[in-house]
Amino acid sequence: MIAAIYGAGSDPDRWNGVIREITDTFGAVHGFLVVTDPTTHRLAVTTAGAAALPTPLDPVADRVHQLPTGTAVTSDDLLGEHADGLANSFLARLSDDRPASWICLTMPDHAAITGHPAGLALLRALVPHLRGALRTQSRLVELSRERAFALATLEKAHYGILIVTADAALVFANSMAERITARGDGLAVDPSGRLRARGSAAHTRLRRLIDLAAADADGGGNVAIARPSGARPLIVRVSPLDGLSGDGPWHRAVLLLLVDPEHDPEPQPEALHDLYGLTEAETLVALGVLRGDGLPAVADQLSVSVFTARTHLQHIFAKTKTHRQAELVRLLLTTAVSAP
Repeated sequence: MIAAIYGAGSDPDRWNGVIREITDTFGAVHGFLVVTDPTTHRLAVTTAGAAALPTPLDPVADRVHQLPTGTAVTSDDLLGEHADGLANSFLARLSDDRPASWICLTMPDHAAITGHPAGLALLRALVPHLRGALRTQSRLVELSRERAFALATLEKAHYGILIVTADAALVFANSMAERITARGDGLAVDPSGRLRARGSAAHTRLRRLIDLAAADADGGGNVAIARPSGARPLIVRVSPLDGLSGDGPWHRAVLLLLVDPEHDPEPQPEALHDLYGLTEAETLVALGVLRGDGLPAVADQLSVSVFTARTHLQHIFAKTKTHRQAELVRLLLTTAVSAP
């Protein structure tokens, strides 16, 4: 039974069987476990031996919360004449939360409590194991939530993000990296699940950088990977992942940042207005400069003279506190983090 309890801590779907086993062991009419979600404070109830709960939970939960954590009592001691549907029950508080997690086992008659103190002793013996299992479950819920937030954050990145092992086996890829490697245009994942760059020289350098990053916290570097399509080469930044070690796929893990120059993000026009107060015309000039179109082309796009386009550019310099187009481009590339 103890093994089953700890198994339910790592797999909550097992609680149904565990509560039924505990209920049968006690010879109870019914039993139920009330578990509080540590974040939402919502209650999840697992029952055995009854189709529905015999009484509203809130008044009982208030009384249970008055108990020291880990305490097991009878309904006579805790609820007295107000036990209602939980008369002749054993109860125990299992967590520090408010509302607390707790267990209740209702026996067939009053004699089952007064005449069988072994039942209360057995529940007291089970309480530390139930508490340990619930702590494990709570921690796994927190880790799952943290993982979901981390993955959502990586999906917001404008660049491909890969995690590979020392032998270039793929461990993780965000959606952008999956799209880049799926095209097989310069960089791909081979049938064995390992990252491969097109061209022996690029592949050799990529593997060497991965080896360096896996072996040394200061290792890594950059490699440009030519693409058969004729598009500008992919840029790959290889870096060690500090602090990750041990056995399994994460041993000596390495982070790869993939930059596709053909899909560099642009700053949102709204961001340029909010951050620097650029007008609509000034925003179009700034974006044209970022693309490298040149003032004559930008003027043509706006149907204005080159003199007017240059005037807009001077206003942009003043508002962004830059002095040359190169400075402006660097600033706009930084601002591109706000792109969708």
